[in-house]
Amino acid sequence: MRVAITTSPGRLEGLDAQLAALGADVVRAPLVHTHPLDDPDAARALRDLAWRLYPSRSAVEAWTRQGLAFDDRARIAAVGPGTADALRAAGADVAFTPTRATGEALAKELLAQPGGPRRGDVVGLVRGDRGRTDVKGILQRAGVVVRTATLYATRAAAWPDGVEVDAVVLASPSAVAALPDAVARAATLVAIGPTTAAAIRDRGFAAREAHEPTEAGVVAVLRGPDAPAGGAA
Repeated sequence: MRVAITTSPGRLEGLDAQLAALGADVVRAPLVHTHPLDDPDAARALRDLAWRLYPSRSAVEAWTRQGLAFDDRARIAAVGPGTADALRAAGADVAFTPTRATGEALAKELLAQPGGPRRGDVVGLVRGDRGRTDVKGILQRAGVVVRTATLYATRAAAWPDGVEVDAVVLASPSAVAALPDAVARAATLVAIGPTTAAAIRDRGFAAREAHEPTEAGVVAVLRGPDAPAGGAA
């Protein structure tokens, strides 16, 4: 079994060794790259609010690139465990992570928290130029004021020439959009979360969703009873 991991460098770093232990041939084929957008004024405007939300690890990295720490009074929310780990590694105290790693769950479950934002509160949202609008829209409909800072840009990367694989691991809708049709038709598509799985299905392809957005979740899919040909059960 040959597996392509399409995440950016630094993501799912331990997955190569885990898949190799199953006998898989692993190819790194990043489909998106992020580029910092320097806007320190917009970033500083998100400090000392009631809450500051990070919908991706890229958002965490973009924040720290502005030279800003996590020493203000804003409570910190992360979209999922990977983002929460990145925040803690950067020195943040993570106050909230939803039960599912989606923007919708982040917004809805945060609103339901006893100490969550209420009508009239101002929260900050660190985002990229192609960030989904789920979080902002849900919060605004609840009467919460959302202040955003767009601190990174996402750009597609080309699929490597001549590379054929049995499975592709995808971790964002942007990566799904960049995946060539021919590859998508020929391979098992493994989504690291429900938002990515929905993006795969929106393109008309079947998605195998990891039960959790982690390396272990991906491995469980690729060693299960419906693993691609050549996989280890």
